Amino acid sequence: MLGYAHKLSIMITSPVFFGILLLAGVTIIQFYRGRRKNLEILERSIRILEEVIKPKSKEYTVIGIYVGYHAKYLVDRGGVREVDATVVLLPRQSLLYIPIAIVTSRFDRLYLVFQLRKTPCAEAHLVRKGYYRLGVKRVVKNFENMVCESVEIGNARYHLVYTSRPMAEKLLRFANELSRPSILNHVAVVPKLNRLYIAAKLDLEVLHELIAKSYALAREVA
Repeated sequence: MLGYAHKLSIMITSPVFFGILLLAGVTIIQFYRGRRKNLEILERSIRILEEVIKPKSKEYTVIGIYVGYHAKYLVDRGGVREVDATVVLLPRQSLLYIPIAIVTSRFDRLYLVFQLRKTPCAEAHLVRKGYYRLGVKRVVKNFENMVCESVEIGNARYHLVYTSRPMAEKLLRFANELSRPSILNHVAVVPKLNRLYIAAKLDLEVLHELIAKSYALAREVA
């Protein structure tokens, strides 16, 4: 019995034991802080989306309690039938996983899909260089039959891929008019799907502007 107590005493006073306790404590603190931060981002992004889009009806699907959501908004005006929005956040509540997520996901993400009533007259893509690890050719179908240019917007380089220069100019104008154009990762007008697609970094400070100008672009290409 005394031997067991002696071993327990040694274990409790060992640096490894204190290290485990410290890690457990920091993990718990990070969970509550990260959860609170992510919930705040989710709530604010929803308010901004609804404020700008003003949907006739809405439907939300949760992607993990603290990770994100998918929203479907029926609008049916200005050439736009509906808007799909997906928000995916870094797992700030997980101290052990977030370093991996920062390497793989890199940032909070926003995806917008504007379903258009009419088919756009041409296809065009604006893709941030390095955004797709396998390259833009793997993402843009029929890439070999399209014009591809390298352009600089803000402090970032992009691939401009298109079948029609006037449509490409609309994407360039949209990007250059943003206060922080570097949040854009992929902007695409896809006639085959009757869609305007936007992938961007989620930045609450410019989210209202991004959604409003994206909506204006959707009405312009519809």
